[in-house]
Amino acid sequence: MKALSVEQSILDGEKELKELFKYVETDTKSLKAYDMEEEIFSRIMRIGLAVMKCCFAEKGTGDAGAESVLDNRTVLRKESALRGRCYFSVFGEIKVPRTYCSQPQNLLL
Repeated sequence: MKALSVEQSILDGEKELKELFKYVETDTKSLKAYDMEEEIFSRIMRIGLAVMKCCFAEKGTGDAGAESVLDNRTVLRKESALRGRCYFSVFGEIKVPRTYCSQPQNLLL
């Protein structure tokens, strides 16, 4: 899983915003108010989702280095791949890439 990109999130949000105004300029003339409102709301939710992704991208993946040491002196090593953690926003579900650490497995011979 790749980390979220601030730049890509902004581009996605800008694209959705442009498409919203294009929709209002061209497609709403013959629609009833309820139908317009429903479509506008749906598009605003997508813009909000892009903004939330940008916020998570700004925070990063939580990478604290190659190792983390717990209070009990247990050493956890960073895993090489990011894992997705689901966040349920009012704008929709976001799979947030997170860094994970694990305790090395002791092999018994």
